[in-house]
Amino acid sequence: MCKLLLFAGTREGRELAEFCGSRGISAQVCVATEYGEQLLPKGQGLKISHQRLTKQEMEGLMEELQGPLVIDATHPYAAAVTENIQAACQKTGCQYLRLVREETAVRDEDVVWVDSTRSAVDYLEGQEGRILAVTGSKELAEYTRLTNYRERVFARVLSLASVAASCRELGFEGKNLICMQGPFSRELNAAMIRQLGTRFLVTKESGSTGGFLEKYQAARDTGSVLVVIGRPRREEGLSLSQCKEFLARRFCVPEEGGAEPGQSRDAAGGKSGAAGKEKAPVPGREKAVDLGEERPAAGWPAISLVGIGMGDSGTMTREAWQAIREAQLIVGAERMVKAVAFPDQERAFAYEPRKIARIIREHPGCRRVAVVLSGDVGFYSGARKLLEALPEDTRLICGISSPVYFCSRLKIAWEDVTMASLHGRAQNLIGKIRTHRKVFALVGTEGGVGELCQKLLDYGLSQVRVHVGQRLSYADEQISSGTPADFAGRLTDKLSVVLVENPQARQNPVTHGIPDEAFLREKVPMTKEEVRDISLSKLRLTRQAVIYDVGAGTGSVSIEMALQAEEGTVYAVEKKPEAVELLKKNKKKFAADNLEIIEGLAPEALRGLPAPSHVFVGGSSGNLRAILQLALNKNPRVRIVVNAIALETVAEAVVCLKELPVTDTDIVQVSVARARKLGSYQMMMGQNPVYVLSCSGAGDQEPENTKKDGGESP
Repeated sequence: MCKLLLFAGTREGRELAEFCGSRGISAQVCVATEYGEQLLPKGQGLKISHQRLTKQEMEGLMEELQGPLVIDATHPYAAAVTENIQAACQKTGCQYLRLVREETAVRDEDVVWVDSTRSAVDYLEGQEGRILAVTGSKELAEYTRLTNYRERVFARVLSLASVAASCRELGFEGKNLICMQGPFSRELNAAMIRQLGTRFLVTKESGSTGGFLEKYQAARDTGSVLVVIGRPRREEGLSLSQCKEFLARRFCVPEEGGAEPGQSRDAAGGKSGAAGKEKAPVPGREKAVDLGEERPAAGWPAISLVGIGMGDSGTMTREAWQAIREAQLIVGAERMVKAVAFPDQERAFAYEPRKIARIIREHPGCRRVAVVLSGDVGFYSGARKLLEALPEDTRLICGISSPVYFCSRLKIAWEDVTMASLHGRAQNLIGKIRTHRKVFALVGTEGGVGELCQKLLDYGLSQVRVHVGQRLSYADEQISSGTPADFAGRLTDKLSVVLVENPQARQNPVTHGIPDEAFLREKVPMTKEEVRDISLSKLRLTRQAVIYDVGAGTGSVSIEMALQAEEGTVYAVEKKPEAVELLKKNKKKFAADNLEIIEGLAPEALRGLPAPSHVFVGGSSGNLRAILQLALNKNPRVRIVVNAIALETVAEAVVCLKELPVTDTDIVQVSVARARKLGSYQMMMGQNPVYVLSCSGAGDQEPENTKKDGGESP
């Protein structure tokens, strides 16, 4: 006796029948046409019939099968059939499950929404242009109300003799009748629209597995008006993967490549009797499984992290296309999933690693999963963090990255391009442009390009050449070139990239050593060149350092540090207004965009800043101990250098080195004499001796706000 009665008139129904056959679940499968029966798998414990059943015949079949589980996988528009199935289940007491086809979200401004085929025809009667109708042969009679419908309307229907005959009776024949079996790709839909010269595409909102997304994309590609007949009602039920999981639990069958029954945490249920009753709980789902920090050792499907190129499916490699085609579940940011998923695949939208891992575990019926990532998996990608949340045998498939694609469009070699990203992160892009001939950056915001170009103008880099790429690889791709003035303040698409060429780029010295004369000084005190050299050597800066310069003065030390720590940030703290203004001028002169000027008195001015990796104190205003204590609290392992001239400051600093939790202490007195020309002679003129005191925090814990690299956001 069959345990399951499946009404399967859709692709999802056929796949569910295949699932039952491969798992040994005996099932009675009902379809409405002989053609539908031909598409179903044969044998494997499946009994298939193609007779249309009335409500009474459905009741009789359910009683004959002695109360089977009933799954309704009929078409979303077959509302009358669904009502009959529900009523029959209520009469016989059979448990009812509705397999719901996923709807596809589109932008309302791209479509004309109507509530019926009649409404669509009423709208089209007031328009001019040819029409491609893909709403099915049963709806064609409505189109005969259109003026000149025999010339205007091109109907695409199933390739069945009976269907073609009924269409001819309505006057649809010859070139105006296209008999084909789907699914239809985006490219085929677009080619058909162009070949027929149609202006309108009329379709039902049949969900992702009904090929709606491909029709929507084709309409946008060709500039056609998409007329969408909305679903007659909104349904509740289970997705295809949830139905598979429910069946695995219900009939205690293992899932190939997935979790054993009872392991998943997804919540689903079946309706007992008519629609609208409370769902019955599914065994094994009462408690959610918290993945926590531990990754399950088993129960994972085969997972591929796939770089899909720019976003349009045309930039995928063959290997990427094959991995996506073979997957049963596609996961990723909504834009990317919709760009590459096939109509028969489950889709889930997410980009956070833990959420993606959870989604995969919640779909044990999907034995092959593709997580899609923009560009290449190794270029500012989320792949690195995903690998921490997924099993070790996760496969990585490379893709075409945006700099490679963009440079090919510009006919520019990319092997000497410096890469950067402003997408969800802060970078000293001005510093890179000042010192490199070619710099590529992902932008990620509408105002990113305009803000960057305004900065280039502010820092005196007006001579560079700027190339901007928007929506790369899509039909509306835009590539433009010009000067920073051409793009300053301009808004661009969020999916933008920029390549800046600077023929006059000059490299920073590999060591510090900017001459004193290069700085704007006026009457503000400045740490002299030789003392700067020793102090900066003692600091042991790194390229990504986060540095406090307390008592920054003219900014000579701040500027040197900012240029050395090109990928870090320098916070120059100064209390005197005239010194602050001078700091701003020197920042602009040296294009030190990673220098942040903080006007105020330390330690109060330091409290809201990120934890430092390095601290230089050139002036403490009597607050040395409090400044050092705050820095050590923020980062117990901070590197510190203090310059002191007054003996009182030296004494205070020595006490701090003894009493605070520091190690690697060092005290150096620097006495510098510089030659000064007097007549025809050179006389050595001594400068004030300076004490350079250095140390490192003795703590063993991480800073309070340790910086962590992140992947690119979709």
